[in-house]
Amino acid sequence: MPIESHTYWLEAPYQLVSKSEFLDEEHLAPDAILCESIISAISPGTEIAAYTGMAPLRPGKAYPRLVGYCNVSQVLKCGREVTNTKPGERILTFSSHRSYFIISEQDVLTVIPENISSEHASCTYLYHLGYDAILKSDIRYGSTVVVIGLGVLGLNAIAMAVNAGANVYAVSNHDKPTDIALKLGAINVFKRNKIDQLENTLGRSLANTVISTTNSWSDWEVALQLSGANGSISVLGFPGRGVDNIPINPLSSQFFYSKQLKIQAVGLSPENNDSRNFLPFNEKSNLTFLLQQIENKKLNPDLIISDIWPWHQLQNAYDSLVTRHNSPITYLLQWKD
Repeated sequence: MPIESHTYWLEAPYQLVSKSEFLDEEHLAPDAILCESIISAISPGTEIAAYTGMAPLRPGKAYPRLVGYCNVSQVLKCGREVTNTKPGERILTFSSHRSYFIISEQDVLTVIPENISSEHASCTYLYHLGYDAILKSDIRYGSTVVVIGLGVLGLNAIAMAVNAGANVYAVSNHDKPTDIALKLGAINVFKRNKIDQLENTLGRSLANTVISTTNSWSDWEVALQLSGANGSISVLGFPGRGVDNIPINPLSSQFFYSKQLKIQAVGLSPENNDSRNFLPFNEKSNLTFLLQQIENKKLNPDLIISDIWPWHQLQNAYDSLVTRHNSPITYLLQWKD
């Protein structure tokens, strides 16, 4: 009998529907893998932006669309040409929020070690976004880093920067994320009406790197203000998204030119190494490394997992993230007991 898979689609803003798809397990392609989802993590920035109808980041039709991409699943069956994955293993993929699916072996991001929980493993790509920011920002042992915004991206950027040996400060108005940031090793967190105090704390040299994780133009102005000479602003957020006008000059010469700042988008990396191994910090290798960091207790996903919801309550989880009651960081969806 075909396997029924429950799959979430966003038909329009706030219109989330669960649809059934049927998978034929008896006729798998030679390189195909049949999987059953265990846990999937919500990526709040991407998913809530789509849920609330914010402008898409890329050209093309915004709806209908699948939602979710942080999936931990168990391999049920493999095609005859699959060589690096076997039934019973747990794998990390970019599959959406769904109960069962079939993918090609090349779409497996990494196999999850046995002693890492599925809940923790589902957060790995969320850490990868912060890890990519650290790699591209040339953050060194002893660098001074300021992270603006303490959603899941900001907190994971702090975790990565602290592990890299940086002196990390943050900007946030919310108490719960502030407490988590301090647990992660941030030296101090300043509210937005205390930026002058943070500037005095940083001293004349200011920050080597500012990591911006919000859409706010006022936060962008703070990033320009706190960046030191020849410093960089690493952009994990999307300045101006959802805003109709630009109240400031985002490339004001008193900051951008006078300080000779470097501004760069971060968060995406090559998916695979190349044939000559010239892309060592590729997505798949990075995810394997980050799982090792979780395994070795260098990263603690419990600090960013606010709750676990049954899969059929995804809309309730989204609504909670929209209202931000009790300052949730991210939620997980439970697909299999």
